[in-house]
Amino acid sequence: MDMDISQYKELFISEAQEHLEALNQSMIDLEKDPGNPDVLTEIFRSAHTLKGMSATMGFDQLTELTHEMENVLDGLRSGDIEADTEIVDLLFSCFDMLGAMVAVIAEESGKTLDTKPLIEALHGVYAGERGGFPATEPSPAEAGEGETPTAEAGEAEGAVGLTQPPREQEEWSREEVVGEKVLRLRVTLDKDCVLKSVRVFMIFKKLSQVGKVITSRPSVEDLEDEKFDRSFEVFFATEETLHNVRKALLTIAEVQEVEVLPAEKEEELMVEAPLGELGGTGEEKAEAAEQQPYEAMGAAVAPVRTQSVRVNISRLDNLMNLIGELVINRTRLQEIASSHNIPDLKEALAQTARLTADLQDEVMKTRMVPVEHIFNRFPRMVRDLAKNRGKEVDFAVEGKDIELDRTILDEISDPLMHLLRNAVDHGIDNPEEREARGKPRRGSIKLRARRDRNYVSIEVSDDGQGVDAEKIFTLAAEKGLISAEERKPLNEEDTLGLLVSPGFSSAEEVSGVSGRGVGLDVVKNKVESLGGMLIMQSIKGEGTTFAMKLPLTLAIIQALLVKAQEEIYAIPLGVVSETAVISPHEIKYVSNQEVIFLRDETLPLMRLARVLGMPGENNQGAFPVVVVEVALKSIAIAVDELLGQQEIVITSLDRFLKGIRGFGGATILGTGEVALILDIPTLLS
Repeated sequence: MDMDISQYKELFISEAQEHLEALNQSMIDLEKDPGNPDVLTEIFRSAHTLKGMSATMGFDQLTELTHEMENVLDGLRSGDIEADTEIVDLLFSCFDMLGAMVAVIAEESGKTLDTKPLIEALHGVYAGERGGFPATEPSPAEAGEGETPTAEAGEAEGAVGLTQPPREQEEWSREEVVGEKVLRLRVTLDKDCVLKSVRVFMIFKKLSQVGKVITSRPSVEDLEDEKFDRSFEVFFATEETLHNVRKALLTIAEVQEVEVLPAEKEEELMVEAPLGELGGTGEEKAEAAEQQPYEAMGAAVAPVRTQSVRVNISRLDNLMNLIGELVINRTRLQEIASSHNIPDLKEALAQTARLTADLQDEVMKTRMVPVEHIFNRFPRMVRDLAKNRGKEVDFAVEGKDIELDRTILDEISDPLMHLLRNAVDHGIDNPEEREARGKPRRGSIKLRARRDRNYVSIEVSDDGQGVDAEKIFTLAAEKGLISAEERKPLNEEDTLGLLVSPGFSSAEEVSGVSGRGVGLDVVKNKVESLGGMLIMQSIKGEGTTFAMKLPLTLAIIQALLVKAQEEIYAIPLGVVSETAVISPHEIKYVSNQEVIFLRDETLPLMRLARVLGMPGENNQGAFPVVVVEVALKSIAIAVDELLGQQEIVITSLDRFLKGIRGFGGATILGTGEVALILDIPTLLS
């Protein structure tokens, strides 16, 4: 039975990237605690698994490099090699090369990368020769031969390509098993194993080298289709000892356990007749085998199966769009039922509303992904950057299990990278400067995710020098970003507005990290395009925190509907603090700005109709205000009428309208009218 390995390429790439992330993280832990046996074991396990996967898929270059890495890692585990900076840098270089090779496989570009310098350096390490290690960045070289997935990788270590089916598929003679032990093995794979069917064929290949596979449970077809949980059984004839068979199987990556189960009453049976000659007709034997209970075979109750399916994100997007249409029509039907006062229709709609809400909730959960998927990329980046800049940094990550919509998660990787680079380059002082200020030599940077009402807040904080507001104002004036008159009323709260100005930089020299005035403005624009906001808090001499407040999803949100003049607008409920009714005599003026006093707090008053450039204003009697919180500041927005809270489906604006500040999209109301969704941060900026 030949197996088409190429069908597993996508799974291989996904799993390889996960192992590379684990290798990078574990190596950072090892650098902090050299010689830690648990960390070394985890690194060795990930490298060994990656080698087995690569060999299975026929990627010889990957297999060779990971094999050489294993020799060095084995030396680290035994204590023959010390995990000093030189060794750590070399292994990081190997991880970078492995990542580049996986990227080449994913792109199918046909490139070949030069791994010879790294392999020679690894040889030198476990041969006792040090020095002359290659640079960290691998350089791709065009070559005539590329790495192509192939099923004929039988010569590579761990290659599968099972050409002979289990013995239930062919005729075999009595002499083949007479005198041999027949073992009934239960093989259990790791719970995180993705390429289960590939592991099964690796197991069959290994067993065929030390004996004869008779049959399996489930069948070969079911194993190949991964129609099993983590365990399967193999009936296997061999002259080898159980110890040797078990040892051989446990050398295969992601095989967790190999158990021998009793066949009928004994653990091992000496075969006196081949299976084909047992009593009864073939039909009777098949029926008996079907009906034989697990208990009679000495096994526990059949395990509960948990299965998962990989789904393209575009399918989830389409499903979300359909749910959105369903929500719009549900709201429309509710409007009709209310206006016509039909009790039966209202009752049916109430049940429909509950089912729609449950369906919507399940689809939303399906799209949610833990932020861990992008957080795991950054420890290595921070480590390399700090080393390059001559700084000592401890990097901590919190809230990895917080979930965000996959679409948002994919978009925030670059903004997060900018914030972390900014924290290392601008935030953290040099070790000598920190000591002179009475601080520890090692700085601290924290990446944290947490839930904040209907938002997720992702924060990057450091314990560095903080933002010097006076220095920022002076630099902004020198660069012509503000005039002397504009400078006078500014305070520390206005610092962020200057930091995010395009072209502004406080770096004294241009480096590969900063100094070109590109970074925070990109972060702010990206966060606002996602319906979020960027907030900064800084204390001079103590540190700085940048927070990105992001909506949980970009599809369906809760909103407060308001009316200005005759137009209806939606304000996302995540930024709304409260609503109130204000009388004209409660309005005061501070520096020619309208303000109101609410709960002993002075709030600026913004009239929505005036901000949107609508003619005429409502000057008659009391009017409602919506208090919103933007960048840690509260502002009261005056409207003509509050229409209530409603679940709305966000529809993106046409590309010709996307450049208009103050609007984050549009929605269709239950009446069929279109309402614009206000983007409060940009509207008031």
